[in-house]
Amino acid sequence: MRDGAVGERDEQLARAFVELADTLVEGFYLVDFLHVLTDHMIALLDVTAIGVVMVDAQGRLVDVTASTHTAHQLEEAQVEFDEGPCRDCCLQGEQVGPVGLTLPAAAERWPRFTQTARAAGFATVAAVPLRLRDEVIGAVNIFHSDPVGIHPASLRLAQALADAATIGILHQRISQNQAERVSQLQTALNSRITIEQAKGVVGALLHVTPDAAFGYLRAHARSNQTSLTKVCQLVVEGQLSVETFAVPQDRKRHL
Repeated sequence: MRDGAVGERDEQLARAFVELADTLVEGFYLVDFLHVLTDHMIALLDVTAIGVVMVDAQGRLVDVTASTHTAHQLEEAQVEFDEGPCRDCCLQGEQVGPVGLTLPAAAERWPRFTQTARAAGFATVAAVPLRLRDEVIGAVNIFHSDPVGIHPASLRLAQALADAATIGILHQRISQNQAERVSQLQTALNSRITIEQAKGVVGALLHVTPDAAFGYLRAHARSNQTSLTKVCQLVVEGQLSVETFAVPQDRKRHL
């Protein structure tokens, strides 16, 4: 790796840990924060997709966010099937995998999840816990389309980023009262629904895939230095026109 590339990666790493520690801000949105985590993991790890599940107040798993629409569907499948790496990771409180999905052991361990993940084009999966000491608040699912697998260095960095995110989330919760803590995850789930609805609106109007629609929403939020959740809410409520989005000129000519 050349010096320039090394310097750029070091800068990305530093920015990732700083942003994951910055949770005591006004208008903290858990879904937005977890998107920051998935963004950094995709940028820094040699993997295809990232998904996040959280543990609610009743100890149930809920899918919260993912880097792609396909990964999000797989997170939902794990919750529905009650099997998969994120489920095992949350129950055990430790890293799961990497597991090759083409191996018989994967189908024996997670029959429905393995079939669904392979059909989606993934060949390897792993999961790292969102954990601080004995408290497990969720897990990060790591997907790779390459059958060669996920590099051990990538998993070590994934755990370090997950640890930083966990500390940030728990630190933020300390500043809340008990009622606010219980409602935080429900608010995140409501935000997720709003984001999905906004993706549908943008996708229908711009004739793009859910992932492309998500990209437009996030780009607009970043360029205007505002919350992704707020942008999506405005789109769903009809208060923000997708015509204001930074759509490439060649696509605008076809709208």
